[in-house]
Amino acid sequence: MRVSRSVSAIVIAGLFAVPVHAAGIDCAKPGSASDHMICQDKSLRARGAMVKDLYVAALKRDDAGKSRERQRRWITKVQSCSDATCVRQAYDDQIGSLLRTKGGQGISADFQSNGADGNEGHLVIYGPVDGFLAVSLSSTYVGSGGADAGDVNADGIDSVVGLTKEHAELSRDECKVSLDRLTATTWRVSQAGQCNFADGVTMQGTYHKD
Repeated sequence: MRVSRSVSAIVIAGLFAVPVHAAGIDCAKPGSASDHMICQDKSLRARGAMVKDLYVAALKRDDAGKSRERQRRWITKVQSCSDATCVRQAYDDQIGSLLRTKGGQGISADFQSNGADGNEGHLVIYGPVDGFLAVSLSSTYVGSGGADAGDVNADGIDSVVGLTKEHAELSRDECKVSLDRLTATTWRVSQAGQCNFADGVTMQGTYHKD
C-alpha cells in the first residue's frame, strides 16, 4: 500500500492530538489510503502517541530549537516513504532518538545491569502505550586490558515492540533479544541466534531500576 503525502499532516497533527486520534483523523470516516492505514494499524497509532509524548518532553528539557529541527527532518523523511514499512521504521528511528534526549529519559524508566563478564547494560523503556513498549537497549564491554588501554566496545538495539504477558522480543537480522518483566523494577534480558554485537558485548542479564 502506498502512502500519500498527506502523511505529513497526519504526523504533525499527531504531535499534539490525543493518542486515540494521533493521526489527526476521524477513524470512523477515514478520508484517504493513508488514513485507512493509520486507523487500521494499532502499532502505528501507538508509535504516534509515543512520538508526541517524547517530543513534548524533549522540547521542555533539551534545546527546543534543535529538537524542532530534528523533528522537521524526521517529518520530511516520513513524507518520502512509499509504504507502511518505511513509515514504521521512520517512527522507530525517531522514537529511539527521542529516548536518548534528556526529556525522553525523564519520562522513561531506566534499568541497569552489571555483569561479571565485563558488560554494563543499560535498558530504557517508555510505555506501555496501547500494549507497546519503546525500548533502547545497550551494553558496554570493558575487556581485560581495561578502559585506559582502550579495551572497550559498545553496541545497542532500539525498537518498538508489543508487550504480551510481561514478555517482549526485539530482533535484528538473525538475532533475537527477549525481555521478561519479573517485577516492577526488574527485567530479565536474554539473547539467541547470531547477534553479531561488537566484540565481547552481550545484552544478557538482569536489569534493575536505576
